[in-house]
Amino acid sequence: MKILVVDDEPRHRRGMASMIHVLRPEDQVLVAKDGASALELVRSEKPDAVLTDIRMPSMDGLSFLKKLEDESLRTKVVMVSAYNLFEYAQAAIRHGAYDYLLKPVEAGKVEDVLRRIESQLVEESRQHSESEALKHRLSLTSSAYRNRLLLSWLNGSLTDMERKELETLEWMQGSGTVIFSEIRIGPGNKAGFDAGAWLKHLEQAWAEFGKACTFSLHVLQEEVFQAVTIIQTAQPAQERKPEIRRTVSSLEAEWAKHGRLTHGIGPDCRCLWTDAFQAYRAAQTANLYNFHESWSGILFHDELLPTRNPILLDGEKLFEAVQGRDAEAAIAMCRAAFVQLAANGHTNPNLIKECASLTLMRMKSRIRDYVDRQIGSALTDSALNVIPLCHTYAELMAVLEIRLRDVHDALRQARLDKSEIIVAECLRWIQENVKEELTLERAAEHFFFNPSYFSTLIKSRTGRTFSDHVTETRMRRAKELLAENRLKIYEIAAECGYQDTKYFCRVFKKQNGMSPEAYKHASFPQRSREG
Repeated sequence: MKILVVDDEPRHRRGMASMIHVLRPEDQVLVAKDGASALELVRSEKPDAVLTDIRMPSMDGLSFLKKLEDESLRTKVVMVSAYNLFEYAQAAIRHGAYDYLLKPVEAGKVEDVLRRIESQLVEESRQHSESEALKHRLSLTSSAYRNRLLLSWLNGSLTDMERKELETLEWMQGSGTVIFSEIRIGPGNKAGFDAGAWLKHLEQAWAEFGKACTFSLHVLQEEVFQAVTIIQTAQPAQERKPEIRRTVSSLEAEWAKHGRLTHGIGPDCRCLWTDAFQAYRAAQTANLYNFHESWSGILFHDELLPTRNPILLDGEKLFEAVQGRDAEAAIAMCRAAFVQLAANGHTNPNLIKECASLTLMRMKSRIRDYVDRQIGSALTDSALNVIPLCHTYAELMAVLEIRLRDVHDALRQARLDKSEIIVAECLRWIQENVKEELTLERAAEHFFFNPSYFSTLIKSRTGRTFSDHVTETRMRRAKELLAENRLKIYEIAAECGYQDTKYFCRVFKKQNGMSPEAYKHASFPQRSREG
């Protein structure tokens, strides 16, 4: 059956379409976002069944039903609603609805209603005589009917009668070429895109090479449109590559304002009837490789060459590079590896995506002990969700570069944070051991650093040397003890780590502008007032 799903909520629309694909993989599923666009599809595609939401903008489900009734468009309509109201169901049945389902819709109920519709359609078909069926069928000269047959043929769903009818087409017995075309609509450009005009333009362009027939394929992604062109011609496409490339260039210029247009050219067919199906698959595969911009949007199937096993990045070397002064070295290493992997556009894009995802997951594993979970989550999301949806090599490399820069920045910040913690720990260590012999070498050994590096680290983070911090801490302690007036000067010197009292006095006077004795007396009046 051909089934149309109508819902203004993209998530619900995709969910219902996917459910039907799972339940009935042999059926064709169309989608529409509201009643108005659904009405156009019913007029043009004549689906056997329609599952439509009731409440939608532009034209709701009940208005859609009324339009079908007014135009005598026959299709089985199942209303789907989140509202369990008798009035809705009553109005739907009054306008000719086949059934009424409540959201959330269960797979079993969908399967049951579609099975009942199919049974009824079979029964209705039996009730018509062979002559009546033939009278209402579109003739083979009708392009719409012909295209439907061709699409069923490529999908492998032709009935025996349809196969016999298609086989009678004279041009199907001749030689020719099969072309697979795809246009991905850019953000914000769908409103101005006319799929019908695009198909017509394709057919007119390819007609330059022979008798052309272009028809659309059903694609679940709303921003992607695909078409197949079958050209009956005695001249092999391989002999007309320059002309075909010029045609593609002209088409690209015409549709560039809407999105990226690409083509895959299948092998020449000695007989379209026997060879076109395999040629179609080959053309579809060739178009997949237009992921590589190096093909300029067109790839002939015979241009693909076998590639060697993938060359993976050395995870340790990449990790070392990303810890450098900037991220450029890591990015350059990544670019070089993927350029080699891409093999001038001959490597399967899915393999490249797998390697890109693996690179990010290995990086996540390597940095997990250094940075917070947010960066790891971003790497995982890119590996599992973003990279698989990349449509071009450039888009994929942009994702890798962004993630590598994020990792570089995170590692750099982690180093800065770690340095601050170490310096703070060192200053606390000085304070706690102020009586001891405090040397740079002893401190560096305590914190497991090279003395020279440790000295530079402290100076860069605080602006003062290790010795400056030791002296400052000892002088602060000395002033506290002098203010308490409990100990003698030589005892205070020892408490502050000075075994030579005279040296202590010189250092104190240099730092504070007066001797320890003078500082003690100067602080006495203040203590008296406080007392």
